[in-house]
Amino acid sequence: MPAEEGGVEPGPGPEQRSAARSRVVLVHGLRDEGASFDPVARLLPDLEVLRYDRRGWGACPDWDGVAADLDGHVDDLLRVLAGRPAAVVGHSWGGNVALAAAIRRPDLVEAVGIWETAMPWAEWWPREHRAVIQETIDRAAVTRPGSPRQIRERALAAAEMTLTLHPPFDPGELTVPRVVGYGTASFPHFADGLRAFAAQAGADTVRFAGASHMVHREDPAGFASFVRRVADLRPTTTLVAERVE
Repeated sequence: MPAEEGGVEPGPGPEQRSAARSRVVLVHGLRDEGASFDPVARLLPDLEVLRYDRRGWGACPDWDGVAADLDGHVDDLLRVLAGRPAAVVGHSWGGNVALAAAIRRPDLVEAVGIWETAMPWAEWWPREHRAVIQETIDRAAVTRPGSPRQIRERALAAAEMTLTLHPPFDPGELTVPRVVGYGTASFPHFADGLRAFAAQAGADTVRFAGASHMVHREDPAGFASFVRRVADLRPTTTLVAERVE
């Protein structure tokens, strides 16, 4: 699970931090990988953009064959942060990881953004979407031919979707600045559900005209603007170098 963009090297000293680029970590969703954010990262040269393959995902994962629970995914994200604060943006299912990490370590996750993260466990989330997710889980349980990667990713997707059928965290425990985003070209349940979540969690809402669920692949510039919106919510702290006698 190496992070791209050199995100796990030792942090800068006090005299360097005020000039360092603002950090943001991008967390991918189901049937995706960290490299899908590469076009987005190239549009944000003034930010230190980290992306990584979540456990079990990607072309060549170092994986033991056991799907991680949400705590395990949060552990992995915190290892990517390596003790250095950052904004975190989660796409789709990756938003669960971002939110749970923000609740566990608000000292490290200084701002959080989610793009079209489904929350079928919540009473305010559209019920018809929960039914769609359950049908998808049931289909994944049927053995079908495929490549080793396809078979692995079907199992991972079913396991991770199942985790969202029960409350994975309490939105009321969020304390860091937070933003939710959705597109008008996506399924309507995302707009309805995320507006309800924003009201519950006190989050800002960003609506992108013409954007779809896979906005980071189809409109990297649009998703880059969303990432910047989240990164700009990080507290600005100027650290002065200690005098050395």
